[in-house]
Order: sequence, then C-alpha cells, then structure tokens
Amino acid sequence: MEPHTDRFEQRFRVGSVLRSAIGPVTVVSVRGDPLIVRFEGIDDRDAAERLRGELRVSRDEARKDAGYLWADLIGKRVVTPEGKVLGTVTEVLRAGGADVLVVGELMLPMLESVVRAIGEDIVAVPQEEE
Repeated sequence: MEPHTDRFEQRFRVGSVLRSAIGPVTVVSVRGDPLIVRFEGIDDRDAAERLRGELRVSRDEARKDAGYLWADLIGKRVVTPEGKVLGTVTEVLRAGGADVLVVGELMLPMLESVVRAIGEDIVAVPQEEE
C-alpha cells in the first residue's frame, strides 16, 4: 500500500472503515514495510487489486479532523487576498512538514503564512510577494 495521508496510523488502524470502489471496507490488520493492509472480506490478491487507488476517507471524517482531502483541493481556484487570480491547483505534493499546492509554476506550501483561507477559492500569498 502507498498511503497518501498524513494521518496513516489514525486512518488505517484496525477497525477503521474506509470508502472504496466496492463500498465500505474495514481494516483487519496492518503490517510490514512496504505496508500490507488486510480488509475484512477481501481474501485474495485480485479482490485487493480492485481497491488500488480507490480507498477514501469519508468527507465527514476529513472535516472532523479539520483537514482537507487532496481531491478537494485539486481544481480549486487560487487568488491573492486582493482578488488577483493565481491559477488553479493542479497537484498536491507531500514535502516534509507541509503539503505543497502546485498552481502553474507556483509551489505554495500549506502554511498559515502562505495559505490564508480555503473556501470556494483558496486565498494565498506567494512567499516571494510577502
């Protein structure tokens, strides 16, 4: 498994329920490096392969954690506090202590000093403009 979350231990603990292409799945065990996660009712490699790239945390859980799903950020318009359009988020990267929004040629770290608000648009101040 290649997790794309900063809360792996919380989201993939035994008993956690995730959304998937086949419906809700429950984590039964987690072990190894690379990670091997076993889900209730998924008993063979073919069934597990159908889940590749399809596991999601529920939006309710993501909001409860006061975080944002990367999928919710991709495609959002990014503007400055003055309303100047910087572009659209095309990718989110994991980079050390903060995720990074890719907006055209801009790389915007998800820091309070850069990303000021996330709503209908993302309000950001690129570091070079501070």
